[in-house]
This record gives sequence, structure tokens and C-alpha cells, in this order.
Amino acid sequence: MVIPDDGSRTTALLGARFGRVLESVTEEWHWYQDRQNALVMFWLHFAGVPVMELRGCGELLLLEETPPRSSYDLDEYGQGRVGHARKPSLLAEFVGARLQDAALIWGYSTPPAVGGVLFRFDVGDLAVSSLGDEWVIARDGLPSSAMPYQQIEATTITGALLTSTAG
Repeated sequence: MVIPDDGSRTTALLGARFGRVLESVTEEWHWYQDRQNALVMFWLHFAGVPVMELRGCGELLLLEETPPRSSYDLDEYGQGRVGHARKPSLLAEFVGARLQDAALIWGYSTPPAVGGVLFRFDVGDLAVSSLGDEWVIARDGLPSSAMPYQQIEATTITGALLTSTAG
């Protein structure tokens, strides 16, 4: 059962990672007929704290502290391959950066629930959200295609005001 987050759980998980370096990212991809098909979920490895899993479900972003799982076979439906994120993955570009703050992205649901996060790293911002069971991952804010359906909170978790939330 999926329980939407009103922001309190995500805020607590992110707050424990402020000031910490993103040491690595693990991604799980669905492969079908030897082709990379879709990003399923990913894990952020910050120094000194448990690994954080990010999983999308419709318009909801689900975060929890859990280690990456192993790759697996889906018989005629393909494979789930789990491994380190590498460029050109946008997630890999933030490895080595320090998380300074974050803002919640409200999903397209009633009542409003967390649909994503705008991570504020010392090297720039990274927006990650779930929209229609698809990942939206962008540098510096949400792309214009997501703006009608999702909204970045105007105030970050630490209370700073955001000046721009569009990519």
C-alpha cells in the first residue's frame, strides 16, 4: 500500500543529509531484448548516513532508507539491472557534490502530496519527480512540460526563498 507523504517524512530524510557529500548513485533500469528501457528507481549514497531509495508511483515520490537490491531476471519480460550511475546520467553528474538544501515538489494529486524534490547542491540544483509513472529529472528546476502538473515549494526546507523554479 502506497501512503502519500504530506512532506514531513521527506523533510526529515533530506534534513539528515544536508551538508553531506553525495558519494555515489545506484540506478535500477528495466532492460528488454538487450535494450535499456526505463529507469525504475535509484538510490543516493550520502556520506555517513543510510542509503536513500527514491521510487516513483504515479504522481508520488516515495523515499526510504534502504540499500540497493540486486539485479534480477524477469524471464520473457526482460531484466532489472542494478548498478552505479554513469554519465550521461544526470544523476551521476552530482556525485561528489554537497547537499545544501532542498525544496519539495508537490505532485498532481488531491490532497497535495510530495511528487518530487529539488535538491540544492553546491554545484547547482537537481529536480527529481515522478509524473505519470515516469521520471522527470532536470538541472535547475522542473522542465516547462512538468510545470502544469507539479509545483516547487517557494520556500526550501531550511526556510530560504527560491528565486526561480523553472528549468
